[in-house]
Amino acid sequence: MRAVRGDPELAIEARCFQNGSVNITVKNVPEAIYLAIRREAKRNRRSLNSEIIRALEAEAAEAARRQELNGLQKELERFRESLPPLDDSAPLIRRDRER
Repeated sequence: MRAVRGDPELAIEARCFQNGSVNITVKNVPEAIYLAIRREAKRNRRSLNSEIIRALEAEAAEAARRQELNGLQKELERFRESLPPLDDSAPLIRRDRER
């Protein structure tokens, strides 16, 4: 058994198998969530396990997208800060018209 990397408060005991997959146990799932996942699994003709894996994959992809967007937002902010300050454009327009 080993603790999965991440927030120490959210560490999960997991065991890796030869194929690289990990088994986890989720406890105290609210009944409403269980019923919703079970209903979706049935609607999508998947096992409950497959539906949960699909939901986790979707959430992991969304988390990666949010992290990438956060990085892009920081990069855009750095670029914005590197630009010279914008002054009032009226004097520039007047000079251009006088030419």
